[in-house]
Amino acid sequence: MGTQSYQVTLDAHRRQLIVDAAKQSFEKYGLEATSIRAIAQAAGCTTGAIYPHFRSKEEIYAVVLSGSLSALQIEMSLAMKGNAPAKALRRGTSAIYRYYDARPAELALALTLFNGDRSKKLGHGLDDGLKRQLDGLLALLAEQVRMASRRPFLPMVRIEATALFAYLTGLLVLKHSGRIDVLENRTAVLLAHYVKNMVARLAGKQ
Repeated sequence: MGTQSYQVTLDAHRRQLIVDAAKQSFEKYGLEATSIRAIAQAAGCTTGAIYPHFRSKEEIYAVVLSGSLSALQIEMSLAMKGNAPAKALRRGTSAIYRYYDARPAELALALTLFNGDRSKKLGHGLDDGLKRQLDGLLALLAEQVRMASRRPFLPMVRIEATALFAYLTGLLVLKHSGRIDVLENRTAVLLAHYVKNMVARLAGKQ
């Protein structure tokens, strides 16, 4: 391995160490309470070692969340692949639920995208990139909604997909907050019931 290749590999390794440390800090303390100094301590390096790779903690956050959204999109795509629209919609929704149910801290990070001040905190470049990824996830759901609909109307298709995602997210937030006892462990059942009724309504059977 040449000197240049070795340096590239070393830089990539250091960058990943910073991202992994930042992910732990963001999940534990949130974006606001996490500092570059805290990330450096978690990564076992100085703050000066971070800046050649990232200009700010927001930039690191964008990388962390982008990786999470990419992993989720892969799981959704695999779950939906080769299935009829109604089944693909159920399986894709279930994939989102399972992913975030197993990773509630990643859901908390993703919810920053719904914060009205996010563009000010992240900067329009970072915010726009993450929003495009989220839009891509919603587009996967929306396409299955369109194909499952007896009379698809594109504005309605987008609204239905967004409402489904919002319902799913709300159930997960309620479950992992532990504040709504009435839900007990029935969030997955409630989601399945919602999707079943939604599919029937889209097909004109309700």
